Amino acid sequence: MSLPHVLLGLLREAPRTGYDLARAIDREMDPVWSAGFSQIYPVLARLRRKGWVLLRVLGPRHGPRRHLYRTTAAGRRELQRWLREAPSPLRHNDEGLARLAFLDALALTERRKALLAFEASISAEIARLRSLPPAGSFPTFGRRAAIEELEALRRFLRAGGAAFYPAEAPAGRRDARKRR
Repeated sequence: MSLPHVLLGLLREAPRTGYDLARAIDREMDPVWSAGFSQIYPVLARLRRKGWVLLRVLGPRHGPRRHLYRTTAAGRRELQRWLREAPSPLRHNDEGLARLAFLDALALTERRKALLAFEASISAEIARLRSLPPAGSFPTFGRRAAIEELEALRRFLRAGGAAFYPAEAPAGRRDARKRR
């Protein structure tokens, strides 16, 4: 997913300021997408140069002005083009999955504790996402997909964690070590 297309998607509903877009990303797109002001404003400038959004300056002659952005027909066509194309396979930097990759650096008991802590944090995030107020149809659909993804990871940790890191080593292995 790209931030320009997220912004176009949010602007298709109604014109918004950069501040309104940042708030909408926080409220409506969580946990599907996140972006701060430092990312949003340069992208809005690029969208303007491409002719995908228009800017209208609002406000008093003196003092801070508000910049209201809205999509153009070309911007709506670009959003539709992007939505029609197949997304690339999910590739993201996931701290939790990276930690799983290196769990063997810990002692067995510490591995189990780390898995339990990871599972607890996933459960807390699922509960947080379920408690959020409903967003628009697309953001709600995206949020449901994120919850499903987290639930799948939690199931994997419960099933796979027990298989990879049993509570105790099998009895046959302990006996083999004693004989040596």
